[in-house]
Amino acid sequence: MKILVNFKSGFKQTFIVPKEMLTVDFRNMAREIGGNIESIEFSLPSRQQKSMNSRANLSVGVVQMPDKR
Repeated sequence: MKILVNFKSGFKQTFIVPKEMLTVDFRNMAREIGGNIESIEFSLPSRQQKSMNSRANLSVGVVQMPDKR
């Protein structure tokens, strides 16, 4: 899954993350790389990818990361 992280510094970084990775682990990893996080955007697959995933019996979800302050 592609995830775009917007950092408070203005820096943006796209990560390719396995579906099995916990959101808290990803958030901590991203914070170590770029500092404080402003927002996180999860990209959704195209219709063609959705069709292929449904045939393979895979699911894609959107997860909201908790804000830990």
